[in-house]
Amino acid sequence: MQIEILATQPQVSVITPVFDMAQTLPRAFESLKAQTGRWQYIIVDDGSTDDTPRVIEAIAQDPRVLTARTAKRGIGAALNTALDMATGDFVAFLDADDEYNPNHLSAHVAVMSEHPEVDILWGGLDVVTDSPEDALVPDLAAGFGFISIHDCVTQGTLFVRRHVFETARFAEDRPCWHDYDFIRRVQGQFKMKRFHQRTYRYYRNTAASVVDRMKADWPVAPVSTTG
Repeated sequence: MQIEILATQPQVSVITPVFDMAQTLPRAFESLKAQTGRWQYIIVDDGSTDDTPRVIEAIAQDPRVLTARTAKRGIGAALNTALDMATGDFVAFLDADDEYNPNHLSAHVAVMSEHPEVDILWGGLDVVTDSPEDALVPDLAAGFGFISIHDCVTQGTLFVRRHVFETARFAEDRPCWHDYDFIRRVQGQFKMKRFHQRTYRYYRNTAASVVDRMKADWPVAPVSTTG
């Protein structure tokens, strides 16, 4: 059945940068379709080499979906490409191997409506792990040791008024931690608020990630500078 094209402006632009995620992207999209409200979905394929383009083509049959494909440039560039396409009042993010719980968007819109002074929401992870250690990630602020991912700003949980991205974008020269870098640069300019409902399902038990590789070499204590 053909879905009727929405005549109204989307309230939320949901962004997914993707590279070789053909197996999990449909699951992410199904979780988005369960959301209420007016949303648009923007998928930027960062040069996938697997079956991801075919999966995106199928998803794009939904008229609320916008897509772009680029050469492999990295996640920062993919995110910025999607931001250029976004038209919603708010911008949300959905990693291709994660999911939204059914009330994710509506709960965030409600908080933003109650707090017009807030520009950025973060937090609210429902973490899926194989072991408790999977929920520990490098403490970037300290430069050593580990911290619970629940206490970190992660890309998937960011819910941002779109005007923020008129001032700052994601760095395109970083292989990882682009979300931490972005928040570090904007936190003094915009009002941030932690979101406590666990509405974003974050899978830490999928294929080995950049986080896992960095954890292996991350110092557990300060590195001494004395000889």
